Amino acid sequence: MKVEELVLCAQNGDSDAYTKLMLNIRNDLYKICKIHLIDDNEIDDVIQETIIQTYKNIKKLHNPSKFKAWIITILINNCNKVYREKQKIQKLNSNNYFTNIINSLTSKNDIENIEDSINFYQLLKILDYEEKMIIILYYSERFTFREISKMLKINENTVKTKLYRAKEKIKKDYIGDEKNG
Repeated sequence: MKVEELVLCAQNGDSDAYTKLMLNIRNDLYKICKIHLIDDNEIDDVIQETIIQTYKNIKKLHNPSKFKAWIITILINNCNKVYREKQKIQKLNSNNYFTNIINSLTSKNDIENIEDSINFYQLLKILDYEEKMIIILYYSERFTFREISKMLKINENTVKTKLYRAKEKIKKDYIGDEKNG
């Protein structure tokens, strides 16, 4: 069954269809949440809150084909709420951060992707919050500039500029590492 069909069924009260939607998107929600938060308990709480909110409000979604963008927007807003409650964005502690990545990947029997994930997250580590989100949403989730603009509530041209700058930072950092290594 297609996502749009599952959304329509869920909007008509089919809890099995909603469960299938969540099973289809859970890895995407986790990846996006992992960019915002390090603590697995916080990630679980934010994802759970997002699932509850979308379940209660799925009937308000007018265009079923926009389900993924809709739920990710809610997830991002919930992650931002956690940041506001903490009063500051926590800096990533590399040792704990990589240990968490390795533990989460190995617990999912996905060992072959550990090196790629570590390299990817190491590259993202040098970026600020918005740059990380734009990179993930654009390259990993394949959203358009317009969709990212709406999700992050920033101008579309700003999204393009931040993506360009983020790529330049990554390139500069990578070339610097190559010269030093």
